Amino acid sequence: MLLTLVSFIVVLGVLIFIHEFGHYITAKKSGIMVSEFALGFGPKLIYKKVGETLYSIRAIPLGGFCNMVGEFPADESMPEEEREVYEKAKNDGRLFTQKSPLKKLAVILMGPVMNFLLAVVIFILTFALFGVPTSTDSAAILGEVIPEQPAAEAGLQPGDKILAINQEKVDTWQEMASLIRANEGSEIVVEYQRNGSVNTVSITPVSSPDSEGGVIGIYPKLVRENVSIFRSLVLGFQQTFMIVELTIMGFVQMIAQRSAEDIGGPVMIASIIGQAARVGIVNLLNWTAIISINLGIINLLPFPALDGGRILFIILEIIRGKEVDPKIESYIHMLGFAILIMLMIFIVYRDLMRSFF
Repeated sequence: MLLTLVSFIVVLGVLIFIHEFGHYITAKKSGIMVSEFALGFGPKLIYKKVGETLYSIRAIPLGGFCNMVGEFPADESMPEEEREVYEKAKNDGRLFTQKSPLKKLAVILMGPVMNFLLAVVIFILTFALFGVPTSTDSAAILGEVIPEQPAAEAGLQPGDKILAINQEKVDTWQEMASLIRANEGSEIVVEYQRNGSVNTVSITPVSSPDSEGGVIGIYPKLVRENVSIFRSLVLGFQQTFMIVELTIMGFVQMIAQRSAEDIGGPVMIASIIGQAARVGIVNLLNWTAIISINLGIINLLPFPALDGGRILFIILEIIRGKEVDPKIESYIHMLGFAILIMLMIFIVYRDLMRSFF
């Protein structure tokens, strides 16, 4: 649980920081005043004002924001201090709304773009440092043990060498897998070697929709081939484009079938990250890249309050030759945000019911 929690906070923190930094640095370069750059929501835990910008870490690590002055119109309820900052930015021509549509588009678009670039960098580093998987080892040695599956619950770990199942000697992965598949629902005695010592453990293989017969949640060792840094660069971009394509196809299929079964929230993400961390660093890095890509795509959806919704209004401004009434746009984004919060509450509730009940 501790590993899951720490991994979740670190990974989510990195993803949010990269996303918001994309907005922040582009806004700064565009001459827009940024009043606050925050990781998380809720009460401030750590904060420091440097120049005109307040940098803060907040109590709830489920998001973040880059508060650009003028992103929302001033109203009567605005505190005096904020109004002074607003008026100063307005007089200096540094409000978000005072910038050209192309500059505003670049600022909003750069958040999701940074998520895609992060995925590219992670994949490049993974290929450069750990090589490219080319095949699986034929030996009966565990490469991955899936958390919360029978093998993991019985205490088996990556690197364990399986010697026998029900006292029947096994030399290859195929021999071991055949015996496991043949004993679906029946307890088997697994003899394995770890660090020179031989141990036995009882495991009951379970059924799986992806396999005929029983499974216990294990994968063979991957054989990796070292590649050059140039080849890693090419493969990093290719891997990112492939996952972007598969993710978009998954969204389209989900909408076409009107199915929300695969949608998950923070609880599901935390579970995935925790499992990946327990399997190993390569698995954790790969899942971080995949989640970053998903975050980038979701933020580009043309829904109010998301980056895609803001981009839609900027495109309308370009087409019409004048911006949409800022107050109307603000109300639409507020409504979209309220809908997103209700949707998130529902998703978290469903995640909890699915995980614990």
